[in-house]
Amino acid sequence: MKKFTSLLIILFVVFSLSAEKMQPIYKNAAIDEHGSAARVYENNSREIPNWEFSIDPVGIITNYYDYQPGSYNSIPVRVQSEEVGGGIYLAFHSRETAASTRRVYYAYVDSEGNVTNTSTISTDDLHEGYPGIDLDPVNGDPLVAWHVNIDTSTADEEVVATYDMFHLGSPGLWKSPFVMMDDTTQSPNMPDDVFVWPYVYVGPSPDAAKRRVYIIASNNDAASNGDPSENILIAYADFDENDFNAQSELDWSYNTIPLLDEWHDCNPEWIRPAHAITVDETGSVYLFGYTVTEDATSPMTDHLYVFKNDNFGEGDFEFISDDFHMSVDNPLNQDGTPRFIDPDTGLGHDIYFAPYLCNHQNAIISNGKLFFLGNMNMLLYPDSWYPDLPIMYPKIYTYDIATEEFSFQDIYITGANPNDDNVMLPWDLDEDGVVDEFDDDGYVTWVEGWPIYHFDNAVAFDENRWQITKNEDNGWLVAVWSEGLKSRLGNIPEPGYEDWAEYPEIAIIVSQDNGATWSDVILMNAKAGDDNFVPELDGMIPEYVYTGDKVEDLGNGWGRLHLMFLDDNSYGSTINGHGENLGGTMMYSAIDIDFGNNSAPNNEIPLMAGLDQNYPNPFNPNTTIEYSLKSTGHVSIEIFNIKGQKVKTLINRELNAGEHSIDWNGTDDTDTSVSSGIYFYKLSAGDYTSARKMILLK
Repeated sequence: MKKFTSLLIILFVVFSLSAEKMQPIYKNAAIDEHGSAARVYENNSREIPNWEFSIDPVGIITNYYDYQPGSYNSIPVRVQSEEVGGGIYLAFHSRETAASTRRVYYAYVDSEGNVTNTSTISTDDLHEGYPGIDLDPVNGDPLVAWHVNIDTSTADEEVVATYDMFHLGSPGLWKSPFVMMDDTTQSPNMPDDVFVWPYVYVGPSPDAAKRRVYIIASNNDAASNGDPSENILIAYADFDENDFNAQSELDWSYNTIPLLDEWHDCNPEWIRPAHAITVDETGSVYLFGYTVTEDATSPMTDHLYVFKNDNFGEGDFEFISDDFHMSVDNPLNQDGTPRFIDPDTGLGHDIYFAPYLCNHQNAIISNGKLFFLGNMNMLLYPDSWYPDLPIMYPKIYTYDIATEEFSFQDIYITGANPNDDNVMLPWDLDEDGVVDEFDDDGYVTWVEGWPIYHFDNAVAFDENRWQITKNEDNGWLVAVWSEGLKSRLGNIPEPGYEDWAEYPEIAIIVSQDNGATWSDVILMNAKAGDDNFVPELDGMIPEYVYTGDKVEDLGNGWGRLHLMFLDDNSYGSTINGHGENLGGTMMYSAIDIDFGNNSAPNNEIPLMAGLDQNYPNPFNPNTTIEYSLKSTGHVSIEIFNIKGQKVKTLINRELNAGEHSIDWNGTDDTDTSVSSGIYFYKLSAGDYTSARKMILLK
């Protein structure tokens, strides 16, 4: 607990979250008497990138609601493009005092990194929570949704939405929130269900003059077997600046996914999804995640899956899945007995690895692949996990849209080959099939993992937090989680870790090649004297770390990562029954990371040319394309539409080495103006080719 100069005595009633919190289904397994006999991971041979705080953590507002203040499964930190302001919108819920109402807030960070606005969005003093947010890419206006019980005649929550008319000159011009989901919002398969935890995404519209906003909320009603299911209701509406100027509540349409409804209805069996949503620039909507069932013999036990819709959220969703239920041999002690014993039978457990305890994740799409950062746990048949043995490790899960293939990578901790799609065995990191180490009594040891900030396994389902973000043009990815192993060991306590009890770490790992390879982990903590101590966090307990939705390109291989987190005044969530009710502070900060020169995968082969992003982008009707040539040679630049059809040849001749630029006025080879939409421009120079996308908006 943090030290205060005066004693705070706060009388406080903890509100029940039973209607809001996602609940686990796996049961705990009994463990044998030998304890963990584990070891802590040391750095491997991968490099940790250079980085520095560019904006030191700055307080936004006091928050006594110390549980998941941003969003369950999306990013609540949205970065405007430089063309429309270059600022950042943050959305979160907070209680400013121990006795006040939980409200939804926003904060605006200007292009200089100053927090200039912090306020509630609505004017009603109602119990609000879990806002979703996204930005209109054309004018930088944020659209926000959250759940709240407006109709107090029933206990059901409603989903409300609103937007801020930033385009009129400044943040803070919010429209009055309006209900767009309630218990009267009928859907074909789910009448009278209650939807909460809304996520907001903005993408292109089939009307080229508009954009489409999606608000996707999860069912809070129990399935017919009494367990939660969280099948979804999708609302979508098209809009432009005129709609906002007219204070429109927009014209909403609704859709569901029948297979998710069947899982909820236990038809033929109950299956629980754990997914996140993303929308791409072509109007495709994706849900990417994993399934959890109560029956280890179920054909859908522990699968990765994608629901895909290529029609702006309208109509059917295609379902693609793959088994990620990976059985492994129980490692043998030196006397030949299995390491993991069922104390009731005296027999070795059947063990396997699968995604679990990563139900608070977001998903992104980058260069034709879907990604989410999550966990992989050692589990036991039938469907249980060791409560006192931290054997869980962060992974990057990937779905290739073109090949429809799923894969995963070890990122921390890694085996000999992180990309081989074989599960990393923490007792055999060199992957030679032989246990790496035994303790003095001859029992198998392993490298422990606990990528959850709080030590208590009883709240691990609630307290996990996973974020991944990108700079798609550069192929940069950044994954962020809370690393809690040392804090867990300090709370056991494990000899040598007693003073780590209240020091969770922020973990950051980066890729400069769209996830093909990953750096070693950047670890930050507030424990003075430790190698990973950073003075900017001194005195803090960082919990619930959220990233910005994009990594900004600063030039020279450096990128800026925006962060929001709760600096808690007492370790652990009071809402979950841990720590004291002393509140905390919502914080904003940014770090700059050196991604290096990722332009050429093989640094021994010099680039023959370089292609920059067009500007402005989006544009109407003119844009400039800059490029460079390392040597004299033949060059072509061609424009293609989203179907891959060539629209125009801008240049096709020999040019001298040096910096060049060329304009495109939005016409084809016949000088006819083309329609709004996504286009690609491709540079070919010798053996070098590169393509980038751009958006024409009329």
